[in-house]
Amino acid sequence: MSENSIEIAPISPKEKISLAIDALHASLTSAISKSTASDHLSMITIHVYDYGLSREDLSKAIDILTQPSSLRTSQALQLIKLLYPREKVDDDVVIRVVGCLGVGQRKADQPVQVNLLRWLVLIQPFLKSQRVVSLVYRILFMHLSFESTRQWIAHLLFLATKRKDIKPWRIQYLLELQNKYRESQHLTGLLLLYKEFCPDIVIDRFSKLRGTLFKYPDPQFLSIIHEVHSRANTVSGEDLGRARDWLIHSKRRKLTIPEVVTRDVSEKSVTVEEMSTLASFVKNIERVSLPAQVGSVLRDDGMVKRILVNRPSQRAWARLNTWIANSLREELDAIQEKSYAGEDLLGELLARSYDLCLYTKELLVSVEDFLCMYLARWDGIRHRSIVFKLLLLMPLMRWEIIEREITSPLIAIFHKDTENWLFRCDYLLFLENLLRSYSVRCAVASSAKGREVDGLSQAEVIKTMSSLFAHWENIFKEVSSSDRGAQAIQDTSVYMYDVVEMYVNN
Repeated sequence: MSENSIEIAPISPKEKISLAIDALHASLTSAISKSTASDHLSMITIHVYDYGLSREDLSKAIDILTQPSSLRTSQALQLIKLLYPREKVDDDVVIRVVGCLGVGQRKADQPVQVNLLRWLVLIQPFLKSQRVVSLVYRILFMHLSFESTRQWIAHLLFLATKRKDIKPWRIQYLLELQNKYRESQHLTGLLLLYKEFCPDIVIDRFSKLRGTLFKYPDPQFLSIIHEVHSRANTVSGEDLGRARDWLIHSKRRKLTIPEVVTRDVSEKSVTVEEMSTLASFVKNIERVSLPAQVGSVLRDDGMVKRILVNRPSQRAWARLNTWIANSLREELDAIQEKSYAGEDLLGELLARSYDLCLYTKELLVSVEDFLCMYLARWDGIRHRSIVFKLLLLMPLMRWEIIEREITSPLIAIFHKDTENWLFRCDYLLFLENLLRSYSVRCAVASSAKGREVDGLSQAEVIKTMSSLFAHWENIFKEVSSSDRGAQAIQDTSVYMYDVVEMYVNN
């Protein structure tokens, strides 16, 4: 090498990323060919997984994506997949993404909007300020009517919602949207979050929510960000750990049965907390206010139950059934996903619901619907005692319904595990108790000169009782056919053979 030659330093990977971003940024003012853009995207792809994008490069990339450019939509989508920030993300990045939403010549294409919103969900824990999403909350909320972007807007709102964001007009707007788009999981999920802050919201009907709703959409993205930040030392290990925990739990609130607390009481009203005796309840029954969360009746020692039964309110019962239905479904989904140990709470919810049903002498609609859904996926082990107790409160129904909703899923468990003698014997005992319960109802109706039992005609009742007895008899024979089964049911009452005949002859 001669003395006059100049040694050119090699270009670092970070500089190569910056040069490629600058070249793509030129698409804002001049046309670049598809092949040229692809070459620059390939250069970014080679290095971005190791080094990420600097604050300046990320800002330019957002310019390219949120402003009209000569970049093709497919290439813009490819660029979004490469947005791995090396540092905390500035507030103006979020604001510019939100500003490109909607319809118009200066707005980004719909696929680009959808993927940018998804990216905002991904980088939530890496924002320089979490407050920025609250600043654009109103704008995001008004874009819920757009079906293409609704999923990710609802997700962002779910993550950002605080008590101060719950406004009457927003509740009304959400209810209207949910009524219009009844199958939208994300609108319903957002409404249920609002309901946690405002228990008076009544959601009449909604589709079953997926347990994966509002969960972090791309764990691999998190791993790559973790590697990029660790290599660049731009985020502390504590921040990374906190971000990982935050994303894994994805703001899932662990359910608790609410305490009995009364709010917004007028001077003439009396709170539940103020009444300690039956005499005070009788005296103030017309003035007493229900607790803020009617679900607290499950934790109540009896006073709230008395109000619901002795001063019936269709709205209050609707609120209670909605709360119980949502809570049972949420706990069941959590157990099946193994996202946390929620099994004990599911058992507690079922046990407390049973106590309430015993008090009212009627199975709650929410519990009945849950049982019909739960039996189809039940293993016959978890909460077996309380499940059978609740099933005994089922109203007398036509045999076709009992067979479809109750006995079919239970008999499937019965035949699946032939060595599970505890379930087999408990199922046999359940059938006996159900026949006894139904026979008592029939006897009461007969003594009252009634021709119907739980809305069934006498002919339908006879068919149900006869079919249920025949089913019990088959199970009894199958269980008693083995020495172990015969020993286990040796104390089974033989008077069951007289139960159906006694009612039919009457």
